[in-house]
Formats: sequence, C-alpha cells, structure tokens
Amino acid sequence: MQTSGVFEKLSRHSRWLTPLLIFLAAFCIRVVYLNQISTIPTFDKPIMDEQYHLALAERINSEEGLPDEPYYRAPLYPYFLAAVFNLTAESVYWTRIIQILLGALLPLLLYFLGLMLFNRSVAFWSAAIAAFYPTFLYYDAALLITSLMVLLTTLLILQLYRCEKNPVPLQFILAGLLLGLAGLARPNILLLGPFLIIWILLVIKPQLGWKKALFSYGLIALASFAVVLPVTIRNYTVGNDTVFISWQGGYNFYIGNNRQASGWSATVPGIDATWGGGFKQSIAISERSRGKQLKRSEVSDFWFELAFEEIKLDPGNFFSLQLKKLRLFANGFEIPNNQNIYLAREFSPLISLLMFDSVLFFPYGLLLPLALLGLAFSVRYWRKYLLVYLLLSSYLITLMLFFVCARFRQPLIPMLIMLAVFGVVQLIKFFKKRDVKNLSLTLLVFVLLLIESNHDIAGIDRNHLKAEDHMLLGTAYLDQGRLESAKREFSKSIKFDPAFALPYNNLGLISLRRGDANAASQYFLKAIQSDPQTLEPYFNLATQLIEKQQFQQALEILYQARQNQPLNDFVHLKIGSTLYQLGRIDEAKLAIEESLRLNPDSEFARLSYQQIIDELNSAE
Repeated sequence: MQTSGVFEKLSRHSRWLTPLLIFLAAFCIRVVYLNQISTIPTFDKPIMDEQYHLALAERINSEEGLPDEPYYRAPLYPYFLAAVFNLTAESVYWTRIIQILLGALLPLLLYFLGLMLFNRSVAFWSAAIAAFYPTFLYYDAALLITSLMVLLTTLLILQLYRCEKNPVPLQFILAGLLLGLAGLARPNILLLGPFLIIWILLVIKPQLGWKKALFSYGLIALASFAVVLPVTIRNYTVGNDTVFISWQGGYNFYIGNNRQASGWSATVPGIDATWGGGFKQSIAISERSRGKQLKRSEVSDFWFELAFEEIKLDPGNFFSLQLKKLRLFANGFEIPNNQNIYLAREFSPLISLLMFDSVLFFPYGLLLPLALLGLAFSVRYWRKYLLVYLLLSSYLITLMLFFVCARFRQPLIPMLIMLAVFGVVQLIKFFKKRDVKNLSLTLLVFVLLLIESNHDIAGIDRNHLKAEDHMLLGTAYLDQGRLESAKREFSKSIKFDPAFALPYNNLGLISLRRGDANAASQYFLKAIQSDPQTLEPYFNLATQLIEKQQFQQALEILYQARQNQPLNDFVHLKIGSTLYQLGRIDEAKLAIEESLRLNPDSEFARLSYQQIIDELNSAE
C-alpha cells in the first residue's frame, strides 16, 4: 500500500513536472543559442526585415506614430515589438529574450496537443524534438513574425481540439479570437476559416446537431471578424480605402506567379530587389500603367490583374510552377527569404550540430518524409486528425498561391513533427511484429520520399548565397566603423562570386574612408561592370565627380543609372540636384517632379522642389 502511494504521488507530480521540464529545457537551449549568436555583427543592429520591424516599432512608440495609410504588411508583430520595446527600454537583447521565452512555450503546447491526439510517448518526443528543432531556435531569436505565427497557429489548433472535447460557446469564441489574432500576424491563415465548415459538418454536427453546430461556426467567424475589424476600420479611416488587413497581397501574388517566377524568390526581374525599392516601384509601376494616383487597394488589384493576365497567356507554366512549389515545400533545403539561416552555423556550435545541408538537408529533409508516412498511417483515424489535415491543406494552398521559403512553412512544422513521431512509432510496431511486408513497403516509400526531399530543386547558387552572407556581415561591420573586418568579409564575398557588384561598391566606400579616391573610383567602376542594374556604385561614382566639380561627367553616369532603373526615384532626384548645380533649373525641376511622382513621401525631394520653385518665382 505504501509503495502504491509513492507511485500515485509520482504519477500525480508528473502531470506538471514533465511539462515544466519541457519548458525549462526549451528555454535554456534557446538562451544558449541566443548568447552564441550575440557575436553576429547584426545582432544589436539588425538589417533587412528585422531592421524594418524595429523601425516600425520605434515609430509606433514615437509621437508621430505610423503613416496615415493602410498597412502594407499585417500589423500584429510591429505592435507586439513596440510593446516589448517599452518593457525592455528598447534593448534588442532583452527583446529577444522575451521572444524566446514565448517560443519556449511551443514544445509545451505540442506536448498537450500530442496527449489529446496520440499518447504520452508521442507527446513527449514531439515536444522534445520541438525543444531542439533548429529552425525554431533560429526564428525564436529573430525579430520576425515567424516565431509568433508558429505559436499562434499551434495554439489555435489546440483550442479547436478543446472545442471538440468541450463544445460550449466560450470555447468556440476563444478559437475565433485566436484565428483573428493569427490573421493579424499572417492573413493567409484565415483561409482555414472556410475549411472549418468541413470540420463543423463532420465532427461538431454529430455532437450538437445542425443548429448548434452552425451557431458554433458563427461564433468562430464573428469572434475572428471582431479581432480584425478595428484594423479594417483604421485602414479606411486613414486612407479612405477598403483594405481588410494589409495590401501587399496583389504584389506578392505577382511575385509568386509571373512567368519568370522561380517559386521561391521574393523578387521580380527588372524591379528593385531591395525591400524599400521594391515597395516604391510596385506603386510607381501600377500608377504609371493606370495613368493616375492609386489607392493602396488599387495598387494591389493592379498586380493581381497583371498576374492573372500572365497566367492566361501561359497556363501551362502556371500549373508547372504550382507543382514546383509543392516540391519546394517538401524539399529539405531551408530556402532563405530574409537572411540565410545556414549562416548561423558559423556563429553557433549548437546550430551547427542540429542543422546541416550536405548529403542530407537535415532536419527538414528527414522530417517531411517521416511526417508523410505518419500522415498515411493516420488516415484510418481521419476524423480524429481532421483539423490537422485542414490546417495542412489550407495553409499549403496559400503557400502555393504565393511563394515557398523556409520561414513561410514554419507554422506547419509542429504538426509535421507529431506526424513524423507517429510514423516512427508505426515503423517500430511493424518491426516488433516482424511484419516484413508492411515494413518493406513502408521503407521503400520512405526512401523515395527521402530522395525527393534531399536533392537540389530550387537551383539556388550556393556560392552566391555565401557571397551574400559575407556581404551582409561586411555591411554590418562597415556601419559599425570596423573597416578591416568589413574589408575581410567583402573580399570573401567576391571570392565566392566575382560577379557580385555590392562588395566591390562597399570596398570602394572603405577606400573613400581611407582617403584613397582613385581606388574607390576603380571599385565603383568594377561594380557597375559586374552588374549594371545595381545603383549604389553609380551614385557613389557620381558623387565623387560632383565633388571634383565634374558635373557633366557625373550626369553621364547618372543617365546610365536612369536608363537601367527608370523607376528609381533617387536617380531622378540625383539628376535634378546635379542639373541644379549646373544652373539648368528647368531641367532640374522636371527631374525632381518625376522623383516626387515616383515617391511622394520623399521629404528631401519636396524641399529641393520647393527651393527650385522659389528661385523661379524670384526670377520672375
């Protein structure tokens, strides 16, 4: 009796002890990773999307707030970041700590979900894998929406299963609130809403009957709409424009489905590849085509229409592109969209142990084949796993409609982990039962899936990817004034890709800082020769010539830049200011007018234009 009491106490304690240990392990491993990557030069001064999010958060916290226009991207993460910034006194390190603290909850959620859907063994191993899964570690420490979106998606599925277990109105309302909140993080998750009708009809209706089942679905819809509605109202109020959440959908759809689309790249040939440049040119191109200034929703509509026109012209290409995106989703290589995730291996011994991309694209290249096996084994219990199927299918559709990369598929990985563990459990059962037939067939299918997930389908130039990595590191060092470190990284970048223009340009900037103008000019010319579409070396070379009072030569350089990038507002502004210095006022006025037309928000262009107008008026 006494022994029985001890086991009863241990069993009772394990109910909270196991989840606690999972959370602590997940948090500690993330702290280790965070401190390892703190030596990356972009840690305290992020670049690209991280920098964009920080700038938005700082502006939200400022007196001026965000611009009076509809949101370009879904707003949840910038506001979340702004709130955390207030808590941490704008400390990037402690902001990342709070984010990994939230990220450490994911294995815990997966443990509880595994208990509901499978058993204690599957739940534990799923949580353990999630605690150490390298891309979770990476994105939990990154100032991107990815980590929060993964957490919200898993929490949403857990709540929907709670609705099954206890189908009372409050549970459905909570599910709707989570769906709406996730929609404010990434609107594509809202496609799950219509798919939930299937779940309502097949799972909830048998429990509650027609009327209560439809009422429950209505509660989900109304609750999610109530979360999103303030954003829609705000967009209409500030922009007199009907934008549901954000207006980037049309341009992103074009990126993913134009006739030159790769299926993974977030750029369009002929349009500025930088975030800010692409944003401005997406507006400029649409307005030039329509011949008038457009509302943001009209800009989005333009790109949707242009994409559909190209699809009609070549439907075969469109369907083959969708197949390629499906294969990209299954492929184990972590396709970069912001920064190359494999770069973290150079700074974190932990990540270098947990993730690699040679021979096998580990871990996703192993996870996906095992998850597909688990998916196949689960079909006999399809009603139980229906919500998982609906999430996977609805979210995958949205990925294929746009483009596929590593961070966009992250929200599905928790479900794939559970299915993969379930698949391994079934394989072990076949082995223990000596079921040679089923074991052999399953292993054959697994090998075929493994081959599919571990070959290069994206066609990414790995050398150029490494060149971009070193260029980004060098740029961060350059911004910090660490010239030798910057030079070393730019030289490495050129070694991996001798035709890469930006490192040549930045070596020119280093030469300028060291007072070697001749060497700087040579680097700028080399950058222009390497890639005539890259504008920075044109601007830098023109500035050098202007400082030498060689205005006509500077104009010739700038005219070349304009010929290559006619929709870049800064090219026209630079030409206008140079013409102004030459005393060609009327030509300068026209150039700056074009710059303002392309970018009406440019304060410097507006001031330059006003100066010209004042001078012309005084001359009269």
